[in-house]
Amino acid sequence: MVDPMLGGLEIIRTISSNDRMYTGDEGHYFWVGLSALECINVSLQAAGKSAADVRDILDLPSGHGRVLRYLKAGFPAAQITACDLMRDGVDFCASTFSAVPVYSHDDPARIPLKKHGFDLIWVGSLFTHFDAGLWLRFLEAFRASLRPGGLLVFSTHGEEAYRLLVTDRTDYLIPYYRKTAICYKYERDGFGFVRYPDSIVRYSDSNSYYGLSFSSPAWVLDQVARLGGLRIVHFSEKAWANHHDCFACVHEPDWHHAQANASTYMFWKHQLREVIKPKEE
Repeated sequence: MVDPMLGGLEIIRTISSNDRMYTGDEGHYFWVGLSALECINVSLQAAGKSAADVRDILDLPSGHGRVLRYLKAGFPAAQITACDLMRDGVDFCASTFSAVPVYSHDDPARIPLKKHGFDLIWVGSLFTHFDAGLWLRFLEAFRASLRPGGLLVFSTHGEEAYRLLVTDRTDYLIPYYRKTAICYKYERDGFGFVRYPDSIVRYSDSNSYYGLSFSSPAWVLDQVARLGGLRIVHFSEKAWANHHDCFACVHEPDWHHAQANASTYMFWKHQLREVIKPKEE
């Protein structure tokens, strides 16, 4: 049966008893999954692509399939890989949605993903929990897993999430004194991070723990530009579930932001011309 609440799609409604994203509100749970699919479809359009161009999809972190069930319905011909540190979530996605199971790793270089294996990668609420040192490492892993021309769509906590915290509409599971710390850093640097009080996940070869991060669009764009090989094609504020910003990048191996094509010599030569010979018009 097609349910309008599910976006008019045939959705597998089975929810894992271990799914911590499900809090008893079925309408909200399914709406968040649908919202992700809408972000992906808008990003595909911005990249000049269609669902027919998508044969292999990676959902990382997949959890217990809140979004993956929509990926299965929205891209019925595609093979979908579920990847997460929560092994029971990966196993549930494999058994319930016929996803390819891949267990994640706290070191992105050790996640067993096929090189250039995906046309689409959805990364919902992963960078929202990382300190700055992990961003480039995970972006690099996703870039390596995308086919040339493939699309990476990822979410971040930006201005709307910051507003929700400072106006006490949510606490994002952090104590009041860490609220001060993350806001202070975000307001001055465009990026802030604090560790969750009960965080036990420490990422390999770094001092980063699982926590909460806020990142401004300018800061995010700078990280993507620093890496190279990913061309931003879309940005939308609070696009996913009304409080996550959404970014979309196409993998273009030769893409580099602001390449140094103009020589220093020619720059100063032409600047001097402006002084000596003002514009005739």
